[in-house]
Amino acid sequence: MSASLRRLAAVPEPYLGESLLSWVDALASLNRVSRLQAMGLAAIIRPDATWHRPNVRFGDYLTAEAMDRIRITTGLSAERQSRMRLMHYADGVLPIPPSPLYRQTVSSWLPRLQLAMSARSRACPACLRENGSRWLLRWRLIWSFACVRHRVFLLGACRGCGKGLHQVLPGPGSAIMCGQYHWSQPSRACPRVIARMRPPRLSDEHLLECQRRLDGLIDDPHRAGGQDILRSLHLALEDIRIGYDDAPPLPDTDAVLHRRWRGHAGVLSYLDDPLLTAALIKIATVGGLGDSHEACAQAVLASWSAVGFPRLNANALSANRFGNKCRAIACAAWVPPGHGRVVDSQNGPHTLCPAHVGHLTVPVLRKTWTS
Repeated sequence: MSASLRRLAAVPEPYLGESLLSWVDALASLNRVSRLQAMGLAAIIRPDATWHRPNVRFGDYLTAEAMDRIRITTGLSAERQSRMRLMHYADGVLPIPPSPLYRQTVSSWLPRLQLAMSARSRACPACLRENGSRWLLRWRLIWSFACVRHRVFLLGACRGCGKGLHQVLPGPGSAIMCGQYHWSQPSRACPRVIARMRPPRLSDEHLLECQRRLDGLIDDPHRAGGQDILRSLHLALEDIRIGYDDAPPLPDTDAVLHRRWRGHAGVLSYLDDPLLTAALIKIATVGGLGDSHEACAQAVLASWSAVGFPRLNANALSANRFGNKCRAIACAAWVPPGHGRVVDSQNGPHTLCPAHVGHLTVPVLRKTWTS
């Protein structure tokens, strides 16, 4: 099969941090073909396949055979291809993948994590205008809710039709135009230009600092301590999402977040909504500590220390970097960041308030990251 493959004459250089789908769109634009035709030219689709519709999750994981075909047709090394797929973040920003690793397993595993979007993306229109409509891979992670450079919240859906952005579907959609079909007009694709959409402004300095530090963890996905921080933050977000009636109110922040928080009606699907992600992160890192400068500094220190609080021995409890509810029996107290401790029990990580830390009776287990 490799002998029948030919090197393409016009191949775009991958943009730093670009997703695989974005690079395919750049290849299509350079060769003036459709996205589906570009996949065929790059041999992402098997040349001898009887059907010509790629898996919608091809941007998550590619087999060694597919990567070898792409290397022959485009000259991209396996390493450069890997850095454009979501599995680049595995065992770091994302937990350890299942074994054996193959496309069907990844396709069902990633959605269960609720940490990454395989079939859609968030976006900063200003970045798209500046870089020539090249979409960043990090925008497909829940940890990207804002653009620090342009001080705006990312868009999670089209301003016109409300559909997801940059969906992994062969069709009229592209890196520039939305191109999704609305149920009321199935014959007409949305003509909105994504780079011209206006995202909400972000002025909350605490959230900007959170995003800066999250960007640092994403850019170095296998840094020591980063996985533990993101795991703890994800558990805090999930706890607020599940028990939002008992969580602290949203602290003082941008008005657009307060409007979104009041309008969630109990549906906290933050995977598809960067505004809800930002609101939950604000609560998790500041909730319950008050408005003083010392309290905010304590939240930042407790939430983002890669080392955490000093441990006396291997069985010492983990620091509560993010707010959570006490899991002791008959206690539903909110434990602010920096207070109490977290213990890994047989039923999963448990947060304990200061009053119940001394009452611990469950055994401490080795840490694993589960969704």
